[in-house]
Amino acid sequence: MTSELPQQPLTPEELALRRKKVRKAVLLRAFLLGLMVAAWWIFFAPDSLVDPALKNPMGVAAGMIAMGAYLYFLREALFPRK
Repeated sequence: MTSELPQQPLTPEELALRRKKVRKAVLLRAFLLGLMVAAWWIFFAPDSLVDPALKNPMGVAAGMIAMGAYLYFLREALFPRK
C-alpha cells in the first residue's frame, strides 16, 4: 500500500493552462541556454579558435544552434500529440 493519492484527471481548461506554463518555461530555458552559449563564444572563445572579427557572428550562430537543438529535443513538450 502506498500513501499516494490517486491522480485526478485534468479538466480541459487545466490541461490547457498546464501546457501553456510548460511551453513558457521551455521557451525561456531555450533562450537562456542560447544566450549563455553565445556569451561564451563572444567573450571567452580563444582567438586561436576563431578569428576575432568573426567572434560576434559565430557567437550568435552558436547560440541560435544551441537554442534550436534544445527546442528540437523538447518538441513534444511544446507541441504535444493528441
